[in-house]
Amino acid sequence: MIELVDNDIDELLLVLNQNRATPLVLDPSRRQALCGNHDVQACPGSGKTTLVGLKLLCFIRKWTAPRRGICVLTHTNIARDEILKCLSGHPSGFALRSYPHFIGTIQEFVNTFIALPALRSKGMTVTQIDDDHCVDRLERMALPGTKTYLANRHASISELRYRWEHNSLILKTPAFQMPSQSASYTNLLAIKARLQAEGSFFYSEMYAYAQESLFHNPQLADALRYRFPVVLIDEMQDVQGFQDELVSAIFDHVDVHYQRFGDPDQSIFDGVGGELPNISYNSADMQPIVESHRYCPAIAGQLCGLSSRKLVLTTSCEPGPGDPSNSIILFSNDTRAQVLECFAGIVQMLPASRRLVVKAVGGVAENGGDAAAPLNIKSYWPDFQRNLQPQNPKPDTLCQAVRQAISLRAGGQGLSLILDAIVSAYRLAGVRFINRAGVEKPPSRSGLADHLRSKQVYGTLRQMIAEWVVGDDPPSEEQWNARVEALRALLELPGQNAGLNSFLAYGPAAAPVEAGIEVPINTYISEADVKIELATIHSVKGETHDATLLLETKYRTLFDLKEMIPHIIDHALPAPVFDPAHPTTHVSIRASFMKKAYVAASRPRHVLALAMGRERITPAQRQSLVDAGWNVIDLG
Repeated sequence: MIELVDNDIDELLLVLNQNRATPLVLDPSRRQALCGNHDVQACPGSGKTTLVGLKLLCFIRKWTAPRRGICVLTHTNIARDEILKCLSGHPSGFALRSYPHFIGTIQEFVNTFIALPALRSKGMTVTQIDDDHCVDRLERMALPGTKTYLANRHASISELRYRWEHNSLILKTPAFQMPSQSASYTNLLAIKARLQAEGSFFYSEMYAYAQESLFHNPQLADALRYRFPVVLIDEMQDVQGFQDELVSAIFDHVDVHYQRFGDPDQSIFDGVGGELPNISYNSADMQPIVESHRYCPAIAGQLCGLSSRKLVLTTSCEPGPGDPSNSIILFSNDTRAQVLECFAGIVQMLPASRRLVVKAVGGVAENGGDAAAPLNIKSYWPDFQRNLQPQNPKPDTLCQAVRQAISLRAGGQGLSLILDAIVSAYRLAGVRFINRAGVEKPPSRSGLADHLRSKQVYGTLRQMIAEWVVGDDPPSEEQWNARVEALRALLELPGQNAGLNSFLAYGPAAAPVEAGIEVPINTYISEADVKIELATIHSVKGETHDATLLLETKYRTLFDLKEMIPHIIDHALPAPVFDPAHPTTHVSIRASFMKKAYVAASRPRHVLALAMGRERITPAQRQSLVDAGWNVIDLG
């Protein structure tokens, strides 16, 4: 077991600070997090990802075991890519990108090391792990009578999945508490069997099969602990209960340096998908890191009231000269449409260089049909479209996949894109894979490695792909055609196949978008040309803004900011506690409001503003806010 001490940190900082204009300085709480293995609560803007990266670099500089590695688990791909990006700034960081180390999402870890091997041992093939695909296929295969039966009982076909309960793998059948002889029950069993024969699985089912494998093979956990004696988990507050249960059962052990990073105050995904949140971390006692490098003192001073754990936050930032005060914009139904223009006027007080990222965020994008007097983001700006988000299009050809791989190389996603494209090429060529049991299967990512090894071309293809993405520029058409010929020969792909030939053909790079013609997404442009992007609070988690406006929205019968004003005024007021077993009680809803308000209010560097209905705040509350330094603007 490697132990980190202050001297290891000092030696690393000496190297890293050589080329930094602003040197990294670590306070005692950050040094304790690096040297220890206790759970860490890192406040917004504290540099948590940088801290995780520094710990990994300290470890890898002392690592000597050739077949044992460091395991870093994240909740999302974005968090994983941020860690990889952080490591790319130091030569030692590249060693962590490959065997024997692993950096990926919890889902990727469970699939790679437990679930996929378990399914292969059963003779089962996995071609796709995707909830949306599974639901779509089940709905297409279900008989009309089955659909009607489920609808009448308010049950969803998405519930038709395997779960691990009471030490058994159980198929949960929606609307049925026990086996039945009915046609609908028989149909559900049949379409589930067909779905699995196709190799399609829900994300959560991979955890169920992993739990089954660990239960019947206790030595598997020992093997994983030996392979990964150091395990770090990032964004732990968002890890769901069933994920936490599995990972903790493996790695929360005396032989493992097991450490979790996150911020329970920002656990805004509680109850998502009907799953219970974790409690081992979110309810644990931990030493917090309370100094932020993001927001000015005026914002830091207001966040304590919205912290569920009542952290008194500090900041290393200085207030900018002439920065406007925190503001509360009050509106009526007649003046609500003026809120964004009013906020733009506040933002305009900042120098142009300090208002580059300006956002208005709300907790509810659209209210359900049963909501009386709805209030959502669209209420402030009717042009807002919840699902209008910039996305990287899925590559349609191998050439597009290679181009995207080059652009995403720092994030570590390039190999996955190209391997997906190789599987598509095999499908177009009509090739069938033969699994270890000797059974023919359609090409899939899960079976690709075995197929390539059976042809003795696995290593050669990986080397070929590495050469494709090592350069900074995409290849010329002549270079590309030479690569394709080499690939055809290696993979034994046919030449007389129009679909395959089109997929492998050279494609020029997309023409750059001309400056000035790009239409901003969900962006309000004020009369003075201040651009304000509108978004949900969930979508901006992890971001940093120059200025943020928190829009009051309504969930069920409660207005979120109305419920939070008492806590903003009185920081000592006890925080409501979320009850996973009863997520729709007023107390649980208020707890959810608080965490979302905390996430939103901790995004901006310079300007924080709130917008709420003027009839939902009392004169006494207005005066208390003014006394606390808030600028109250009443639009009438």
